[in-house]
Amino acid sequence: MKNNKSFANDIEEIGSFTVYADGVEIYSGSTLPRASSFWPFEPVIHTQPSFYGDYIIPIVFIQIIDSLGNSLPDPREDERIVETLKKYNQFHSGLSCEINSVQYSSPNNVGIELQLSNNDSFDYYYLDPDKMGINLFHYFTNGLLLRDFFNKKTFTHKIEAIHPEPWDTWKIEWLSVIKSNETKIITLTYDSFENVTPGEYKATFVFPGLGHVNKEDIQQNNGKIWLGQLDVIKDITIE
Repeated sequence: MKNNKSFANDIEEIGSFTVYADGVEIYSGSTLPRASSFWPFEPVIHTQPSFYGDYIIPIVFIQIIDSLGNSLPDPREDERIVETLKKYNQFHSGLSCEINSVQYSSPNNVGIELQLSNNDSFDYYYLDPDKMGINLFHYFTNGLLLRDFFNKKTFTHKIEAIHPEPWDTWKIEWLSVIKSNETKIITLTYDSFENVTPGEYKATFVFPGLGHVNKEDIQQNNGKIWLGQLDVIKDITIE
């Protein structure tokens, strides 16, 4: 968004939206209040309350995975959108994240190794769990989940998340810099996790970015604050 006008009130009652790229319709979705219990199988723009500033319109898509591990493609990643943004010099590759490994030794010793990469031409600030602490980090993410989609079971950690005071504030001390084309390894260890039976699972993790950042604060001395969110998944075996 190029101005400071709030979009949430304008689209509160619209109910739907459509994304075009160079005049071609790509996909449609719904507008819903964040507190709504209804979630359609399509992209969604949350109206109020929003975790982002009024200069951002976040479009959310939840990957629904069936008992066979299949899911619908994410329409937001349509190549026609990417090519149009590149055409008008508006595309940024941003960060990407992968799960390298999950180690489940016991409920008191569970680890996940993430690989975070900066694919852009400039440096980013990202939320660093080592700097902010694992409890505060999990205010921004649900963390590691182990999902058995066939038996419809989900196993999770028992981390007690703590929130900022006030809830919509942040500190530069929470952030680290990842340079252009750099890759970093991020390791999280859970000392309290649900008891997981042996079997095949899908490990899921949402790597979070900051939301409530004023537009004028995005550019910092050593790079830009990354505002995105990355949903990552990996097939694992618990023995």
